[in-house]
Amino acid sequence: MKSIEQIMRHDHERLDVLLEAGAKAVRKGLWHEAADLLQRFRHGMVDGHMMVEETMLFPAFEAREGNDDLPLTALLRKGHRDLRVFFLEMEEAIGARDAEEYSALLSTVQAILKHHDAKEEKELYPHLAEALSDQGQLAGQTILSRQETAALPGRSQKFDV
Repeated sequence: MKSIEQIMRHDHERLDVLLEAGAKAVRKGLWHEAADLLQRFRHGMVDGHMMVEETMLFPAFEAREGNDDLPLTALLRKGHRDLRVFFLEMEEAIGARDAEEYSALLSTVQAILKHHDAKEEKELYPHLAEALSDQGQLAGQTILSRQETAALPGRSQKFDV
């Protein structure tokens, strides 16, 4: 099985592809496709990636550090809250067929994700295998089980274990 660090890094890449595909659909004026892609991105991000981090990875990391009020995980949780709001605003922009507003929101989300993902990949993910009693197998399987539902049409984005 791939490490939890590898799985989470791959999930960042997979979600970035979905977000960019949605942006491309908006630029082409394919609003139904854009809405579908944003929905799959949000599902993968909120119901998959963030859920695993918030319910499995962050608590394990905090337990390893002996502190459930770490500045790192507090900052990452705040980033998740902020991103959820932006995802709803992006959905509203698609519903209004407002490419300009969507583009502005997309730029903000991409900037947040770039910083957020880099922080996770540098400061959190390298310590997860030792922090999790099963070296991250359950968290990894949870992420992997959600990847197929959010894949692009005709393209598997599943990360083989």
